[in-house]
Amino acid sequence: MSFLKKPGRILLLIMIVLAVVCPYRVHMYKTKIEEIKSGKLKINDMLKINDMQYAADDLHPYSAYLMAVPYIIIEVALGSLYYVRTRD
Repeated sequence: MSFLKKPGRILLLIMIVLAVVCPYRVHMYKTKIEEIKSGKLKINDMLKINDMQYAADDLHPYSAYLMAVPYIIIEVALGSLYYVRTRD
């Protein structure tokens, strides 16, 4: 486990994991919105995403990309911490 003893390696691993999780979550949200729009997935008149109510007709599949914003903010913060941690 000498790999983890070097400075900033845990931060780097977290950044890599988030870089994989973010596109997966965006794809999942986009697929769910497309299923709702096509009628494959039946819901009530209102859709609840992240504790907010939306009308099913108001959703656009590309609005799922907005779910990536928190991941991007975390990636930038971790990237700056990694830079500060590994700087000599």
